[in-house]
Amino acid sequence: MAITELQLETWAKAISETESGKCQAAVDRITKAVNNKFGTKVRIFLQGSYKNSTNVRLDSDVDVVVCYSSVYFYNEAYISNEQKETFHALTTNSQYSFSQFKNEVEALLVEEFGRADVERKDKCIKIKGNSYRVVADVVPAFVHKRLHTGNPLDYHTEGVQFKTDSGENVTSFPEQHYDKGVQKHADTKKMYKPIVRILKRVRNQLIDEGKITLKDMPSFCIECLVWNVLPHTHFHKSTYKDAINSVVTQIWNDVRSNEKAKTYSEVSELLLFFPPPSKVTQKQVEDFMVLVWNYLN
Repeated sequence: MAITELQLETWAKAISETESGKCQAAVDRITKAVNNKFGTKVRIFLQGSYKNSTNVRLDSDVDVVVCYSSVYFYNEAYISNEQKETFHALTTNSQYSFSQFKNEVEALLVEEFGRADVERKDKCIKIKGNSYRVVADVVPAFVHKRLHTGNPLDYHTEGVQFKTDSGENVTSFPEQHYDKGVQKHADTKKMYKPIVRILKRVRNQLIDEGKITLKDMPSFCIECLVWNVLPHTHFHKSTYKDAINSVVTQIWNDVRSNEKAKTYSEVSELLLFFPPPSKVTQKQVEDFMVLVWNYLN
């Protein structure tokens, strides 16, 4: 049975004010706990679906980055050997380790919320939710600097980077992701975020039916896939049904072409989407789009 336009309109909507208030309650307490020790040495900001206003059930947790700004990781792949020598001559390694920072943030959160409500994970520190706040994933991070031609101390693109407890380095550009998402939303006549929400809610239905798991199509991947759809006329339709069908068809066609898939990037435009270690493969995306089409039509 095809999904009605009325149902799509409901799925396209942002979360309620009540849910938004529960998100903010979690953020406020986390900020209070961390600022008591670090003050201006850290920047605390949101990333992910809540920040980007694309969150639905299964990704309604709030992601809070706690970024220590006095130490940074760097990527020197974009500068010359001569510039690398200059950079290393002008900088020294910090004695303050990332693991030490994560340990200290965890201790502050335990003090604020209690040990029973704080769980250390590989990539983050999870705060359990309750009746007045949502689950929160706190991501301790250092600044990441992608060095560019010029004086490498002055010319760089800034993101965040952290080390997982298992030893993996993770780099992301959440603030650029947010800005590019806002621009895409405007360029698509405010259809980008509703289409992302619809796809996420269809994904949730497919999970409930046992056809896929959340790992098969994470929310971040859905945001990126829809962001890459061009031209914007795919979004400029009179109904959600026509728009979602056009977007799904375009993604399906794109990922079946290796050359086209190579052009797909994360929303920030600073990292490619498909090359390893991409969260999903082209085949996974292709199969997911078929499931979505069949579910909607």
